[in-house]
Amino acid sequence: MRKQREKLYVVYDGTCNLCIGTVTKLKELRSNAELIFVPAQSLKEAGVKVPGIEKVAETELYEKMHVADEKGQLYAGADGVVRILRTINGFRLLAMLYRLPGLSRVGDLVYRYIAKRRYDWFGRTEQSCSVNGCALPPQHERGKGNH
Repeated sequence: MRKQREKLYVVYDGTCNLCIGTVTKLKELRSNAELIFVPAQSLKEAGVKVPGIEKVAETELYEKMHVADEKGQLYAGADGVVRILRTINGFRLLAMLYRLPGLSRVGDLVYRYIAKRRYDWFGRTEQSCSVNGCALPPQHERGKGNH
């Protein structure tokens, strides 16, 4: 009997271009887990459930990515990135290096540095986008510089 793949819920800022690009790239990689990508903006919608995410303040959801397993264990920021990397062939060694003394602290500092500047460096969308894309504004608004 084949073991069922674990599910990991990846909660990210759906208005962040860096976040959207990262999710798109992660979808292309082969993971041993079922990765379920959830824009933080959609968490209030009916039917959107992420185990344990209710413990996280809304402001924190936009400061860093959160990864939840099926039991509601949460991994935020660099810890979340490493939790995902542990499931992807070719990245497990990198995830193991994170366990070396001091590297988790360095990883967290780098993550926070980039996260604080992500809108300045990579821009943001004006509305929440899923990995399937953004809705375009109505035809008459397109010519006004709104994209």
